[in-house]
Amino acid sequence: MSVSIPELLVPAGNLSKLKMALRYGADAVYVGASGLSMRPDQVAFGIAELAEGVRLVHEAGKKIYVAINNLMFDDDIEALQVWLNESAAIPIDAVIVSDLGAIALVKEIRPDVEIHISTQMSVANARAARFVKELGASRVVLARECSLSEAANIAKAGEIEVELFVHGAMCMAVSGRCLISSHLCGSSASKGQCKQSCRWEWQLVEAKRPGEGIPIFEAGNQTIFLGSKDLCMIDHIPELVSSGTQSLKIEGRMKSEYYVATVARVYRQALDAYATDPMNYCVDPRWLKELDAVSHRPYSTGFAFGYPEHDPNSIQTHNSPISTCVLAGYVRAEKEGCHRIEVKNPFRPGDKLEWIGPELSGGDITIEKILGPHGESLDATISATEVEVFFEESDRLPVDGILRRRK
Repeated sequence: MSVSIPELLVPAGNLSKLKMALRYGADAVYVGASGLSMRPDQVAFGIAELAEGVRLVHEAGKKIYVAINNLMFDDDIEALQVWLNESAAIPIDAVIVSDLGAIALVKEIRPDVEIHISTQMSVANARAARFVKELGASRVVLARECSLSEAANIAKAGEIEVELFVHGAMCMAVSGRCLISSHLCGSSASKGQCKQSCRWEWQLVEAKRPGEGIPIFEAGNQTIFLGSKDLCMIDHIPELVSSGTQSLKIEGRMKSEYYVATVARVYRQALDAYATDPMNYCVDPRWLKELDAVSHRPYSTGFAFGYPEHDPNSIQTHNSPISTCVLAGYVRAEKEGCHRIEVKNPFRPGDKLEWIGPELSGGDITIEKILGPHGESLDATISATEVEVFFEESDRLPVDGILRRRK
């Protein structure tokens, strides 16, 4: 018996990440509109790049949603109007919006485009979900603070599609609406410029005891103020599917291609396994091992099962990302047994690396020879270069594959 499963929605901070998301299992991708999307422009799409992204996504038979969910003042509304007109010929599938004026403007200029309500609006109940539907929205991205049971109720009673975050970084502020970065750095988190000030190493000092730092929260030999764990729901696929949500969202437009590929393929495998045989479904231990291989903070289920009243510190952690692997490089092309590799961290002939591809299976591979840009043999690679590499087992390595080294 097979069951219907939610859409797997994967972040794409640029065209390379978009292609990786499509190759590694996304049903849909979300991108940011330059200057309008709660992230820096380095991970947002200009008009030409967006047009190309839409073409690639639709050729793959998938969907693309564009975030225009900044905090919007009058100048931003004017910029949004310009963007909507400039992008009028691009057939995007939906926009992700957090501002009432922006909703009205989208309906006026692009009535052909569906409206998804951003998590920034903190929709956390069925009545609010029905209200935004009356405004013209077809989907709501729930507040990060919603539990699974609350999400299920909204999906049932809200009469609108529901999207739920299932993996990635969590913010200490309500649905990411925070002023700390603005106050301390003059960089607004609500305008895509967060400096992650909450994750700095803070100390509390009492006025009558200057210079005496008071611990806030101890974890080993570290003091933590506001650092939050990363969300990971890979162990709870059945609950996610049965909740009735239409889309499962991975956070991370600023993360690497490696992160996008690894997380997408793990959740793709898990969702497909459940869809194929829900009665005999079980968690594959390789899934969490793979998720541990990318840079992340310790995992938790966030607020999925309610507020952790019994242990309020359980979602706090240090600000030191961890991983079990180091990215070596990306396979960009293959010709006659030679692979062109974009190097991210150095390697040399004789090294044994691990490779992964869109399927969960992978394996070890040994570097036989490395050639530089002029065909010269190299004793080692340098980060941020491209080289030609011969492997002893070249037939096993796919284009779009990823090379890494276990720590």
